[in-house]
Formats: sequence, structure tokens, C-alpha cells
Amino acid sequence: MKIVKFIFTASALLWLLLTILAMMPIAALLSPTLFISKKNYSEWILFLFALICSLGIYPICFVYAAIKWNGFLNYLRKLSLSIDISGNMVAGALLNDNFIIASSTNKFGAVQETISDNLGENERDNTLSIFGKRFTNLLGVIDFDHAKKSIVND
Repeated sequence: MKIVKFIFTASALLWLLLTILAMMPIAALLSPTLFISKKNYSEWILFLFALICSLGIYPICFVYAAIKWNGFLNYLRKLSLSIDISGNMVAGALLNDNFIIASSTNKFGAVQETISDNLGENERDNTLSIFGKRFTNLLGVIDFDHAKKSIVND
């Protein structure tokens, strides 16, 4: 198992090094604009860095957790929750326009809330659009009353 740990750690570190090397020219090109302009481009640099890092490191870590297997199902549950939370934030505007009616007070896009939680709150308040109802029904096929069970009291 020590060899497996070494291989995956080395792979993750190698990907991180490649990401840093790929980001250096981008950062160098954008750095003069930080001094000339009042606009702050560091958010773009950090976003691109995080995106490139995650594209390489996430699959490596997933395969490592699958090989290790100890606690893998719990890992999958936490990973699903993490994707649900980030999906709510990333797709908030799109979901607000398509899954709920305009008068809804439970908007998508809030940090630390899941899509399922928002769907459940809107289902409870009867503010889902046709698409929102269909998506909630689809989730209900996988896990009965998933949206209603996902409601977290704020």
C-alpha cells in the first residue's frame, strides 16, 4: 500500500507542478494590468489555477480513494454533497430562471445550500415551475421524496 500512496502522491504533486508552470505565463501577462488598472485580475488567475488543479487532482484522488476502498461509500456521499453545493452556486442563475416561478423567496445560488434543499423548499411552498417539478420527480425516482428530505432548517 505504501507504493500506491507514493505513486498517487507523486502524481498529484506532478499535476500541481504542471499547473503552476502553466499558470506562470498567464499570471505574468496579467500582472502589468494589476499595476496599470484599478481592476483586480487576481480573481481570474486564482479561478483558472483552481480549475486546472481540480481537473487533474480530482481524478487522481478519486481513483486513490477507490483503490483504498476503506470508507469509499462515505466518501461518495460527501463527494455528492459537495457537487450538489457547488452546482447550486455555479448554476444558480440558470436554475432560478427555469426551475422556480418569479415570486419564489427560495432562490438558488446561495453558498452552502444544495440544489436539493432549494428544490424541497420550493416544492413545499408550491413555487416550482414545470421544469422544476419534472426535475424533482426525476430525483424522486432515484430517492423517494429526495427534495423534501433534503430541506435543512436555516
